[in-house]
Amino acid sequence: MSATASTAKTPWWQPGPIDFSKSELLLMRLFFAVMVFFNVKWETAPYTTQRNPTGLAHFIDFTWLAHHPPGLVWKGIVAAGLFCYMLGIAPGATLAPAALTALMIGTLVTSKAMQHSWHLVTLIVLAQFIVYAWPKRRADWLRPSLAVHRLAIYATTVVFAAAYVVCGVVKLVNSDFRWIQKVPYLSVQLLKSNWASYYDTLQPVAPWLDRATQAIVDYPNIARLFFGAGLLIELLGFVILINRAWAFWGGLAIIALHLSISKVMDLHFEYHMAAALVFLVLPNVRHALRFRAPASV
Repeated sequence: MSATASTAKTPWWQPGPIDFSKSELLLMRLFFAVMVFFNVKWETAPYTTQRNPTGLAHFIDFTWLAHHPPGLVWKGIVAAGLFCYMLGIAPGATLAPAALTALMIGTLVTSKAMQHSWHLVTLIVLAQFIVYAWPKRRADWLRPSLAVHRLAIYATTVVFAAAYVVCGVVKLVNSDFRWIQKVPYLSVQLLKSNWASYYDTLQPVAPWLDRATQAIVDYPNIARLFFGAGLLIELLGFVILINRAWAFWGGLAIIALHLSISKVMDLHFEYHMAAALVFLVLPNVRHALRFRAPASV
């Protein structure tokens, strides 16, 4: 008669900060610091108006940034702050220049061009800044403990999940919950976005795009399945909070979603995919792909 040793089982649902190691957290901060710097739209000269005021633009005129674009000194301060943030040195202060810059320039650009392909990174910066700027213990302000760094990454994941769930809900609400039924009308949007790209770049539109848009009209149910899968990925964005394995597979699904959008609609979300890779996929790959040997009897 054999007996098996009793082992404590970890719950499949693990809400709250994940026990990332110091090296994992350092690598995430390193990649994110680079991402934040290049995510900022430093060329502010074209944005001289706020014709579509968004957020703080309802109260503050940010067009002064168009007349005084960020120079080497400003960029140097942001870069130095991000370097200290990466090392974990007073991130509540050193992350502030990047957070403020991303917020101001992002608000200005959105208030004119209505772009949103890089907003996620700004939201993550703000979330991490809040975590680091108001720690529970004063000692965690200068050199945050492992628990604080893990909490910052957890806040990142929550923002990530919320952004996609909200996007999916907005699609349903704005379409009177008939978004899937109205999918065939996306053919008009596809033509609009791709021809807009042509007028911006003068690069010929790929011949297959006309066939793709016509296929949406000719085969509406197949189109509903294809685009409905994307909507489902957005609505189920919260699954990345379940555990590390779910974060990995959810991150891959988000990347696949944006790759398909990039191919079909010529709308590119490189920073969304990069953030999914840095925070969801790479840190959790071992936990998602590991195979457990059957218990001995």
